[in-house]
Amino acid sequence: MKTWTHLSPLTLSAALLATMTLTAPASAQEPTVPAAAERLQLRAAQGEYLLDDGRTLKVHVGVRRLGVSLDENPLEAWRAENAELLVSPDGLRRVRLYRNGDGTVDRIALETDRVR
Repeated sequence: MKTWTHLSPLTLSAALLATMTLTAPASAQEPTVPAAAERLQLRAAQGEYLLDDGRTLKVHVGVRRLGVSLDENPLEAWRAENAELLVSPDGLRRVRLYRNGDGTVDRIALETDRVR
């Protein structure tokens, strides 16, 4: 009987974690970085960039996730449409990557749509 009392809290915790995982939104579980070929091009874009208005934009490319941060804000999970376009979760902001002939990122542009 002692074994059951020790296992009961563990079983409850495991069940709770399992239900939280199953109820997570599908968008949170989807990778935001495309296939391997484009991932290599995106890795070349990783770093800090100075925008025309003086703000700093940071791009971080992981194995399955892409993060973008503006100024000192924490990284947000963005998605890559392709190797030249990153889109925010709400779809209102985009980072366009302009590359040199050798594939390295020459400059970037932050595009913003207004909410209507």
